[in-house]
Formats: sequence, structure tokens, C-alpha cells
Amino acid sequence: MTLKKFVRDIGGGTMQKGKFPYEYININNYVSELDKSEPFPREAFDNKLKNKSISEDKYQENLVEAAKFTTRWDQARSYNIQDTRIMIEPIDNLIKMMFKYKIDMLVMFSMSQCANAIKYSSAYDDFKMNGDYNIEDTDKPINITIPYWTAKVESYIEQDQKKNRDSSNNVTIDDYEYFKELFEKQRCYFCNCKLTWKNRPTLDRINNELGHSKDNVLPCSKEIQLTETATNDINELGCVLINQKGYYWRIEQCIAQIQCSWRNKDQSSGIFGQKGIFN
Repeated sequence: MTLKKFVRDIGGGTMQKGKFPYEYININNYVSELDKSEPFPREAFDNKLKNKSISEDKYQENLVEAAKFTTRWDQARSYNIQDTRIMIEPIDNLIKMMFKYKIDMLVMFSMSQCANAIKYSSAYDDFKMNGDYNIEDTDKPINITIPYWTAKVESYIEQDQKKNRDSSNNVTIDDYEYFKELFEKQRCYFCNCKLTWKNRPTLDRINNELGHSKDNVLPCSKEIQLTETATNDINELGCVLINQKGYYWRIEQCIAQIQCSWRNKDQSSGIFGQKGIFN
């Protein structure tokens, strides 16, 4: 965007930069030329790069402007000040425009960054906590096999033993029929999406202090990732659930679990402790 368009579109076009003969002034003649009191001659405004000359009307406007100054030094100084001031109004308007979306332009200098932030801000305004944003999968519900379930059972035992959790009551291979039916009929308890071979299921623990026992797990999509942020204030906790397609899913189901983990956190092992929130 050129300065002219920036001032016109963002600043409202209320200020003008004016004209100054850049090409006419150089390192060899600037002292003698700027010491003069008479206006610059018309040929001083010729643009050799674009092969253009100033119009008679524009030159007459420049003569009126030049009459306000004692020397060309004064005119050059005024032009440089105006060259800076002309940016102030558009920048102020930009700051006000971004402030409406709670965007700090001291952090986001790039207009593409600001535009991207506005996009997400607008999407957030329309976001409904209890809304259903699933794109319904046409695939059939998953029908897990015994080898698949066996691998999951062994993985849960390994996870719990590694974290020194009691695994004596963990789900077993004998629970195959129960969880086979569970995965077929129920959906991910986070995002309510269908569990299929493309969107494979796993079990998420309700209480992270306990192992993968039958009464301490719920079905969820393996592809869901949890992005968590936390500070010393529980009210500033936030999380975003994102599935493999990049959509934002409902988060109210995990708030209680985050709060529970926060209360039981281990101060010596980071914000949420070594146990973490989710598997």
C-alpha cells in the first residue's frame, strides 16, 4: 500500500503531504539552493525517473505554499514535519480499529498478523459453548478387533506402571466385548464425534490419580489434542480441543477435570505436576 492510499483509506484523506523537489537537491548544491529565499523553479519538480513534469496548476499551488516561508530551509523543514504528521492520523485509526478486537499493535506489527487475529476474534464471537460443530463422518462406527484391544490393554498397563499408578484393577482383555460395544455405540465424550477407524478411540481417565480401571475411563478420540495454559489463578486456566481436521471443539467437559488436577497438582514438578491432565 502506498502512502497516498494509506492516508486516503485509513486516515480519511484529511491531510496532504505536499511536494518537494527531491531530485533538484543533492549533496553538492543543497547548501546554496536551500539558502535561497525565492521559490523553486518549475523545472526543479521534474521527475526524471518517471519522465513527468509538474502541471502549471500544481506549480501555482506550490508558489502559494512557498510564500509562507522565509527560506527554502524553512520549507524543507515544514515538509519533513508534515511527512511525519501525515502518518499519525491513519496509525491512530488503525490502533482504534484493532483495539475493538482487543489486538495490541505493539505486539503485532504485521498487518497480516492483525488480519489473522481479527479472523479468529470474529470466529470466537460466534462460537457457542454448547454448539455442535462436528462434521458428521459417513464412515461406519469402529468395530475393534481382539489384537487392537489387546495392544490397548498392554499400553494402559505400561502407562500406569511407568507413573507408579495402581494397575491391579485395570481393564483387561476379558473386557473386549464390553468396550467393543461401547466404542460402537458411544461417541467421543470431548467432541461428540463418531469413533471410526479414521478417528480411532482410546480411553481417557476421569481421575488422573487412578489407573485405567473400568469405572475410571471414558471413550474419546485418539486424535484429540489438548492445548493447556495455566497461571497461579485458576480463573485464568484455558484450553482448546482440536481434532485432526483443525476444528475447535467444546471445552466445558474438561474444565472440571482441569480444576481437579489443579487442586491436586504437585508444586515441585511444574504447573500441573508430573501426572499431567490427560493421557
